[in-house]
Amino acid sequence: MSAAAYDAIVQSIYRASAGLAPWLAALEGAAHAFDAWAVQLLGVDKRSGTVTFSYEAGRAPPESGLDYMRTYHRIDPRVALQRPWPVKKWLACQEHFDDAYVATSPFYQDFLIPYGGRYLFGAKLIEDDACIVLLGHLSRFGKPPLDGDQRAAFERIGEHIAQAFDIQRHLSRVAERDALGFALLDRLRQPVVLLDPNRRITFSSEAAKAILRRGDVIYDHEGTLACRSTESDLDLTLAMRELALAPINSNDARKAPLDRRPIRLRRGMGPQILAGTLLALRPKDVMGAFGRSPQALLTIYEPGVASEVDPFLLATTFDLTPAEGRVAARLASGLTLEAIAREFNISIWTVRSQLKSVFEKTGTNRQADLVRLLLVATAF
Repeated sequence: MSAAAYDAIVQSIYRASAGLAPWLAALEGAAHAFDAWAVQLLGVDKRSGTVTFSYEAGRAPPESGLDYMRTYHRIDPRVALQRPWPVKKWLACQEHFDDAYVATSPFYQDFLIPYGGRYLFGAKLIEDDACIVLLGHLSRFGKPPLDGDQRAAFERIGEHIAQAFDIQRHLSRVAERDALGFALLDRLRQPVVLLDPNRRITFSSEAAKAILRRGDVIYDHEGTLACRSTESDLDLTLAMRELALAPINSNDARKAPLDRRPIRLRRGMGPQILAGTLLALRPKDVMGAFGRSPQALLTIYEPGVASEVDPFLLATTFDLTPAEGRVAARLASGLTLEAIAREFNISIWTVRSQLKSVFEKTGTNRQADLVRLLLVATAF
C-alpha cells in the first residue's frame, strides 16, 4: 500500500468519526487496499449477543450481511473465541480452526464459504459494559490469508478505527440540545426516542424516560437502546438497517432505504406487545432540526396510557401529513367533520379533502372502517 493510499484511509476514518462521512467510505478504502472479500465493523450487545450494527465493505453480497445478522452470528465460532480475549488481541482464524474443523462447521459450510468468504483476521477494538466492537478482514475463498506485513498494516488501520470510533461515541453522548427538533419532541404526548445509526440514544422524551426506567420492554443499556425480548432486539436492529440512515454495505445499492418501519416491542416475559414506529430523520429532509447527523425517531404507543389518540403517532404510522394526522386523531376520538372544522377554524371542504387523502393512505373508504383501523393500530 502506498503512503498516499494509507493516508487517505486514515483521513476517511476520522472524517467518519466526526460525522462528515459514512463509516462505509473508510471501510471501502481498506477493503480495496487489502483486496478483501469483506472488511466488517461489527457491534455486539454483550447481554443478548445480538448484533446492534454492522458495516460491510468489499465484494460480499448484501444478503450475506443480513443472513449473518439474522442467524449465523449466533454460531460464529470466531466471535465466541474472541469474546473473552482482551481488546486488540488479533485473531487469525486458520490458527484456531483447521481444515478438518471447517469441513464440518455449519458456520463455514452453510454460510461463509457458499457466499465466497474464507479467512478472518480481526480483533475486538472496543469493549465496555454494554457492547463490544469488532473489526475483521475476510479473504475471498480461494485466496490465502493475510501475510505478516499485511497483518501489521491492517492492525495499524484498526488502531485508527478504534480511536476514531471512541471519538464518535463520545460525540454522540453530547446531545445537540439547542437544535429546534429536541424542543419540539419534548412537547409530544407519545414517548419518543432518538437513535443514531448505531442505536445510541441521543434523546428521549420524559414519557419515554419513564418507560426506559421501568425497563420491562426497552431500557437504556450504557447509552444504547436495548429490548428485553431478544426477538424484538433483533427486529430493531434489522429495522434500523432497513432505514439505511448511513451506508452500511458497499454492494447494497439496489434497494432504496425505507423512510419508516413499524416494529413490535415485546415484554421480556408476558404476551403484551407495544406498537412502535421508526421514522428516518435525515438532515437534508428535516432542515437540520435534529443536528447534522441522521437519526431514527422511535415513537412508542403503550395501550391504556394515552388519554386520546395522538396525531403524531397516526401520522408516522400511516404516512399522513400533520394536518391529516390531526383529522384522523379527532375522528378516532369521536368528533364529527363539522366539529373538527370548528376546532381548527377551517372549512368543512378542507376537512373533507384531508379525509379523502387519509382514506387513500389507509386503504379505507368509510369513516367507520377508518376509525376501526385507527383504534386497532394504536391499541395493538
